[in-house]
Amino acid sequence: MGIHYKSALLSGSSISLLLLTGIAAAQEASSSNQDLDEVVVYGSTVAEDALAPTLGYVPTETASAGRIGLPIEETPRSVSVVSSQQMEDQGAESIVDAISYSAGVVPAIYGFDLRYDNYAIRGFESAVGGLNYRDGLPLRIFAWGGWNIEPFGVERVEVLRGPSSDLFGANQPGGLVNTVTKRPQEEFSAVLQATYGNNNRKQLAADVTGSLSEDSPISYRIVGVGRLSDTQVDDVHDDRLYIAPSVTAKLGDKTKLTLLAQYQKDFQGESWQILPQHGTLLSNSQGSFDYDTFAGDPDRNGLERDQHYVGYELDHQFDNGLELYQRARIAYNKITYDGAYNGGAVDFDTLLAGGAPQVSGVDTAILVKNEVEETGYQGSIDTALKYDATFGSVETQFIAGLDYYKGYSEADLGSGYAGEKNLFTGEITNLLPTLPGVNPALLKDYTGFSDQSVTQTGLYAAANSKIFDKFRLDLNIRHDWLDRDVKGERPEPGSSPAREQTFDRALTGRIGVSYVSDYGITPFASFGNSFDAPPAGMTKEGKAFKPTHAEQFEIGVKYAPTNFDGFFSVAGFQITKDNVLTNDPNNTGPLPASIQAGEVRVRGIEFEGAIELYSGLSALGNYTYLDTEVTKDTTASLVGNQLERIPEHAGSLWLKYNFAEDTWLKGLSVAAGARYLGERFGDNENAIKLDAVTLFDAALSYEYRNLKLSFTGRNLADKSFISHCGKASLASLVPAALNVDSHNCTYGKGRELRLQLTSTF
Repeated sequence: MGIHYKSALLSGSSISLLLLTGIAAAQEASSSNQDLDEVVVYGSTVAEDALAPTLGYVPTETASAGRIGLPIEETPRSVSVVSSQQMEDQGAESIVDAISYSAGVVPAIYGFDLRYDNYAIRGFESAVGGLNYRDGLPLRIFAWGGWNIEPFGVERVEVLRGPSSDLFGANQPGGLVNTVTKRPQEEFSAVLQATYGNNNRKQLAADVTGSLSEDSPISYRIVGVGRLSDTQVDDVHDDRLYIAPSVTAKLGDKTKLTLLAQYQKDFQGESWQILPQHGTLLSNSQGSFDYDTFAGDPDRNGLERDQHYVGYELDHQFDNGLELYQRARIAYNKITYDGAYNGGAVDFDTLLAGGAPQVSGVDTAILVKNEVEETGYQGSIDTALKYDATFGSVETQFIAGLDYYKGYSEADLGSGYAGEKNLFTGEITNLLPTLPGVNPALLKDYTGFSDQSVTQTGLYAAANSKIFDKFRLDLNIRHDWLDRDVKGERPEPGSSPAREQTFDRALTGRIGVSYVSDYGITPFASFGNSFDAPPAGMTKEGKAFKPTHAEQFEIGVKYAPTNFDGFFSVAGFQITKDNVLTNDPNNTGPLPASIQAGEVRVRGIEFEGAIELYSGLSALGNYTYLDTEVTKDTTASLVGNQLERIPEHAGSLWLKYNFAEDTWLKGLSVAAGARYLGERFGDNENAIKLDAVTLFDAALSYEYRNLKLSFTGRNLADKSFISHCGKASLASLVPAALNVDSHNCTYGKGRELRLQLTSTF
């Protein structure tokens, strides 16, 4: 199947890119009087709005901090904007890569994993099992159906830090990531791109946009990506076909309609490899396991994903000054996963020789098959009215709206014993059933299911006021109705069907103030609260859990210099989250039980800066300090502990230099960067310490006329580091005589080298 697929993907990619090239050629032929140099200038000097192309490092508008475009400098919220140019310069190949130079973000907290865009913001996990946002509308992750965003189809990525329920409803309190889709532009441009990199990565991409004719009210854009690639893990590939067409129609002077669509097909192996703790984090007498070690079954198909959507954006201005904004989308996501993972590692060679196996000398992983067939549908519609009013020296922008989300997912699950694999030789055997004392229940195949339905309706209002043209006051309020219906049965021994239904209501709000001085200095302060969907599971009495709640206090200062292009911000904050799950101290049953008696607190300081100087120097820098603490828990030993996978210190620095046009090196640019992640713990018990790591990146490019040759490298030193450790799923289930390694760990991304040729028309 793989050979046929690769042929089809190459053919599909070639056809798509030839079609895009044909569109570009046709457009050039029909616009013979168009000045090519003007097109290039257009691409880098657009009058910025929150949805327009922004090729520099210092965006001035945000699409996420107020549901519509707002100036970053004046907004009393913390937000980072990553432009498409920054993503290209830094060789970002995922949304996680794109935000890795943003303050408050811990990227890839579970290590190298192509299934999800996983990260934490201000100490709280914000993607796995939760939400991603595309153009301000949610894309929910259900059982396995994660959304993996193609960065070439994105105009910008925005990180909104702090509680956001006043804008978007149920969310983790640390923040969210919103990606903004590339939209049609009126002036013609075309980008054709070919990339080759290590791990045999081959990619073709194209981006063509323009108007149907010189005076046409209709503009178009089509973005395409075709990729065939291996990865840092043996027997794991990362193949993709992505096509995203869009059309904008100006229906008179006061109405604009944009239609957006996406087709994405991924074929990926089992990228998330959980390897024995001994041999990765700890020493192993039989040898170590590198990040290329594949602990699964190469005869299984891995991950196949379809994620498609269609939607529209409608803007209309009424004669009385009222403006209507409506956004809607229907999305489809199908996941087929056929894999086997390491349920626990043992010293199998010694065991078969009749000796006592040593946990510090493991060589073999007991494989547990993991089979998922999941189909999900979700629809969103958001309708808002905006009205600008002036009351003497007060200018106020009023926004009121209603959004509705409905998502449904059905997943069939399979699990069971899948043999054991020698991680040094790759040999897979089926010897566990012959060993004495093995529970027969562990050797059976199990099936399960997970059906989930989520409905959220939100009624919101906001008033953003300028007072005496200096003070800014933001008031937001929102009421949500959140209904969940979850039915399922886990594919494991002793499991039985269960159902959870919750009907929750939440009122959230936020107040923020700032002062915009004549010197570009803007101090600000805010308070807001948030809620999130109830945690999965039930109490021992069979009752569904309640939503979690959080609140944040934040103060800070923003600075936008008047004599050069730059932006700086520093913020201090405290987030407290309650209704966190803890062990039930009154549980007397044979199975674990939980209650919502926990509380966690995060205090932090963030600094972020960006500059672009006339001398050709550009720079990005950030530093984050996070003091995370479990403040309440029924297990006394956990109180005072640091949150798992979250470091106290993190930061990054990126420098880029463009050689001047009047030198013999004109067209050449060089860049280098470093990302630092401090020490952190791999578990809530704070028993597993993960070392600090510094990763070095670099880029080199040369432009001549409409051609650009570039080289990018991430993690140039090929630093191996552990991102995550967790308990082995079989550690407490197999006979104690096997002496199974109690934990497994995952590696972060290794070195990535890319050579890219780009042609711009």
